[in-house]
Amino acid sequence: MLQLLKITLEQTFNFKLNNNQFRDINRLFYEIIQRENIPADYIIRQLKKSLKINRTKGKETFQAIKQELIALRFPLTSSREKINARDVSLSEIKTPLRQAGFSKKDFIPEKIFIEKSAKNSYLSERFTACFPNTPVEGLNHYWEYAQKNKFKLSDLKKPLVFIVKENWDFIKPCPCTKDHLGCNYWIFNLGFGCPFDCSYCFLQQYSNFPGIVMPANLDDFFNKFDSFYKKINRPIRIGTGEFCDSLALDHITGHSKQLVDFFRDKPVFFELKTKSANISNLLALKGAPNIIISWSLNPQELINSQEFGAAGLTERLKAAIQVRKNGYSLAFHFDPVIHSKNWERSYKQVIRQLYGCLEPGFKWISIGTLRGARKLKNASELRFAGKNIFYGELLIGKDKKLRYPKFLRKQIYEKMLNWIRSFDTKTPVYLCMEDTDCWQVMDKKFTSSKQIENYLLGE
Repeated sequence: MLQLLKITLEQTFNFKLNNNQFRDINRLFYEIIQRENIPADYIIRQLKKSLKINRTKGKETFQAIKQELIALRFPLTSSREKINARDVSLSEIKTPLRQAGFSKKDFIPEKIFIEKSAKNSYLSERFTACFPNTPVEGLNHYWEYAQKNKFKLSDLKKPLVFIVKENWDFIKPCPCTKDHLGCNYWIFNLGFGCPFDCSYCFLQQYSNFPGIVMPANLDDFFNKFDSFYKKINRPIRIGTGEFCDSLALDHITGHSKQLVDFFRDKPVFFELKTKSANISNLLALKGAPNIIISWSLNPQELINSQEFGAAGLTERLKAAIQVRKNGYSLAFHFDPVIHSKNWERSYKQVIRQLYGCLEPGFKWISIGTLRGARKLKNASELRFAGKNIFYGELLIGKDKKLRYPKFLRKQIYEKMLNWIRSFDTKTPVYLCMEDTDCWQVMDKKFTSSKQIENYLLGE
């Protein structure tokens, strides 16, 4: 098939393609076909109509064909500006993985590994009690597994659990892209790995370890927080959910009970971020206004096709109703917003459904668009064959991440804000990892991370 495309192009346009040139052309053909659901013959007919191509000869023909294909691949952007070919990610097409594995609703570990230092911990007892038939293996250190088992991307979602003692990585600032505005958020780093499997998750290109790593020494985390807070001594936003879902395994770990009791009297906003409806432990406790339970929201059709194992939209909103009644505060995250031909209808409906279930206001709402390293696109493509969200109008930005062009991001942010504000004029709405220019479409136009932090703290 590839050779046929190469021969057809060379004969049709009377020039020769070298291997690197054909890799680029083949990638563009592939993504246009996936994106527009059209045959290669149709694309070739479009190229034959191009006056630019017909006026070229030799080496210039390749560049002209490539530029025309880029225009077909990015129709919205090319209608506004000429796209620099260097801003287009054109990696070699690889065969999708056969055993990528999508998460299921009920997480059942295939094996439980326990570091010797965590052998008698509450967490090891919880897991072995919940899964009495699951094999258990002791390790001196969980990295012994990696030394014996070379990691492959197909192993990423193996249902393995590693119960460990954390020694260093307790609290860290949320990483923000250079030259973009952050919000001075802090991460309570209570685990790495997730039982859910989202096609856009950055862990696919960030992780080099299978399964889920869970620290069992929660008391050490609390002690570290006390020491940390004595130094910082000011209101902050801090939470779990950056490297693992905060509640997906809470029925096993019981972490939320300890976290809520510890943070309820602290002068901070503590956030549990989730895509689950696993709230039974939260409902067994009296909530507190400084404890924020937040949900990531997307249209149901995207949840079905891109967020495997996660709760449905209605389930998330029903859970939010229940925890609010129990005294917790709420927040929501539209991140990532995924652009498509019908994105406006889909996201407007989500916002309508949100405010149809819940009265404003909330602690905060964040908005961010689909983005990620080029390696993330490659990993997602291998693991989620046919899931084409990365074939949207994503170009390499100044931060070297794939992003929608700025004009499109601004359109998305402005419309999302207007839809939210039509129901809710009080809740702070902020952008995740955007520059000052994009903030100009918001009702609050910030130029520093400190300003955003104060806004979200209500100062």
